[in-house]
Amino acid sequence: MANEFDTKVLDTAINATLQAIEDGKNQVFEIAESARKEETAMRDDAVAIQRQVAETIREVERLERAYTLARHRLVEVSRDFERYSEAEIKQAYDDAHKVQTQVLVIREREQQLRARRDDLDRRLRNLEQTIHRAESLITQLGVAFSYLSGDLLQISNVLKNVEQRRFLGIRVIQAQEEERKRVAREIHDGPAQTMANVVLRAEICEKMLDRDVNKVRTELQELKDSVRVSLAEVRQIIFDLRPMALDDLGLAPTLRRYLADFQDKHKVVTELKVLGREKRFNSSLEVAVFRSIQEALNNIWKHAKAQSATVRLELTEKQVNVHIEDNGIGFDVDEVSSGGAGGHFGLLGIKERIQLLEGKLEIKSNRGKGTKVILSLPISESHE
Repeated sequence: MANEFDTKVLDTAINATLQAIEDGKNQVFEIAESARKEETAMRDDAVAIQRQVAETIREVERLERAYTLARHRLVEVSRDFERYSEAEIKQAYDDAHKVQTQVLVIREREQQLRARRDDLDRRLRNLEQTIHRAESLITQLGVAFSYLSGDLLQISNVLKNVEQRRFLGIRVIQAQEEERKRVAREIHDGPAQTMANVVLRAEICEKMLDRDVNKVRTELQELKDSVRVSLAEVRQIIFDLRPMALDDLGLAPTLRRYLADFQDKHKVVTELKVLGREKRFNSSLEVAVFRSIQEALNNIWKHAKAQSATVRLELTEKQVNVHIEDNGIGFDVDEVSSGGAGGHFGLLGIKERIQLLEGKLEIKSNRGKGTKVILSLPISESHE
């Protein structure tokens, strides 16, 4: 049929586009990594040059003082020719000239070093801009790749209309990229900085080992403290990505730990009620329930201005039911469902996750009367 759409042609075009995007992303990444290495080497050069500039300035000051003394000596000799011999007068002139020459040479070196330092500063700024543009381009390519390679058909089956599908698809991709940027930023600002400090302190200990053992011992103690802090940060990042307790202990114990941490961190009184026999489920089901509760609690913390929240987990033979209730300010459910309240995008994420597992989600809320999120997931043979 002439009007029949050839999906093979589309698949071929999409695959070629995806490969081109992936290749471009890899090339940009290599450029960014090369720029970072060059930036590191250039910063080391800048530090060395700054040190040379400081040493040169001190040398200039020393020679200028010497030149002042030589000039005073020359003036003294010039005023009293009869008192000094011709050799002494000549020596005074030679000394003054020699010091003056040294001053000129060292000043020239200072100017050259300053010029080189300023040039390095300019090049560093350009490199930083290059790295920033490369990282931005990598993110954009990642969004394009994720959008094209995502299972759009599966998303379209669980959304009500085309506009909501488009809105959620874009926001899901944005959320994924923001999460990646958040993790990268946390690693860069936390463990990466700590590790750099550990390397620096280790070098200090190495240099002081033969001179001041007590100082080395103090540095090593601080080094251990830094490593402990870094280890805690890494564990927190790992838990945020995927709590290992979920794999090891199961849903209910992991939720107890998470709610306790949530209450300590955000000062929102939380309570978990578990009804039914606790048992293990399929990983996809446990992750879906945990992430949905996590997202709902994050929304409560960010938007609800609530003082307390309750999570009720009902475990039956055929399904898992979750009731999440808070005493916050509430919101207009219709406005959120139509996509008009971007601040509650997390609720749309929960809806997508639950519907993918053939579950149901119900949101009850009114302004000033809190919010109640109810979700149900069937327990099939594949989920046990």
